[in-house]
Amino acid sequence: MKYLILITILISTGFTIMHRASIAKEYIYVGTYNEDGKPGIFVYEFDRKDGVLSLVQEVGGMGSPSYLEIHPSGKYIYSVNRSSVSPDKKWGSVSSYKIDQETGTLSHLNDQPSQGSESCHISIDSKGRLVFVSNYSTGNLSVFPVLKDGSLDEFSDVEQHTGNSINQQRQKSPHAHQSIVSPDDNFLYVSDLGIDLVKAYAIDYKKNSIVGIPESDGIVEKGSGPRHSVIHKNQKYAYVINELASTVTAFKIETGNGKLIPIQTISTIPEDFKDVNYCADIHIDPSGKFLYGSNRGHNSLAIYKIDQNNGKLESTGFQSTSGEWPRNFLMDPKGDFIFVANQNSNNIVVFRRNTETGELSKIAKEIMVPKPVCLKILEME
Repeated sequence: MKYLILITILISTGFTIMHRASIAKEYIYVGTYNEDGKPGIFVYEFDRKDGVLSLVQEVGGMGSPSYLEIHPSGKYIYSVNRSSVSPDKKWGSVSSYKIDQETGTLSHLNDQPSQGSESCHISIDSKGRLVFVSNYSTGNLSVFPVLKDGSLDEFSDVEQHTGNSINQQRQKSPHAHQSIVSPDDNFLYVSDLGIDLVKAYAIDYKKNSIVGIPESDGIVEKGSGPRHSVIHKNQKYAYVINELASTVTAFKIETGNGKLIPIQTISTIPEDFKDVNYCADIHIDPSGKFLYGSNRGHNSLAIYKIDQNNGKLESTGFQSTSGEWPRNFLMDPKGDFIFVANQNSNNIVVFRRNTETGELSKIAKEIMVPKPVCLKILEME
């Protein structure tokens, strides 16, 4: 019996040691609107138990690294910047950084001209082969191959959008705002605020290029201004948040050709709210049961329940973001938290999430960051 007790103790102790050794660290990367030379990317360690963020690093150099994307390997991170590295200074830029696998800190690798102005979004395929950059003012999309060391090669393709829509102030020309890669890596969807389309492309990894599929484009109501979109994990539905109309449009995705077929449009704000509002970001929780969208003006997250049978949305309420102009927010991959970047009040607010109801409750401590506009999370063993 005493040997059995000893073995039990050793096994128990060994499990405890292994468990402690495998505790993961989590880091939050914050992109901001800053001035050249001043800190633009902020790195925080996230304490999941208490929901607290602790500053690890401030990275200067590029001006306004307004959107970030992490390489699927977790070894690199990329930013799109308002500042330029082109000789004539007419374009924005895209930068690559190596992530220290022990500390989460960043070291700069290289920069490339973005081939467009007011570069505002960056995305990557699931295998980390190609980076896609959306350029707002010039209304085009640039493609950059990823090199073996994680740095970015020169651009391999540029697709120029054309057209306009009915809002004379905001839609006189195309404004590519965001691109997302389909879960199977076959298609790229680009939300263009200026032409009221979510443009569909086939990705050619041999030529490092994209080919338009006009018949698969997602069409929203005129004047809507599609800004960001997200694909449901079942790959049957996609959702786009419309900046100008304060709505979300739900699409069914046709198998094979990736065509986006609109099935619903729903408001992001309460019926009695009459002030100015511009939508920004959109995310689905890991369970696929709830969708959230950010309102700049109403300063809230709109919360929806997703019908698992037909993909349609039902509004379940609104959560104040405890700040002004929530440009971007981050859905915790585990589903326990939502992090909101309030651009105009210079704060990041953490909300604990009820995974059963989708409701949010604010964690008391918030982080002050100058003009935060993008949040990304990385877990490290």
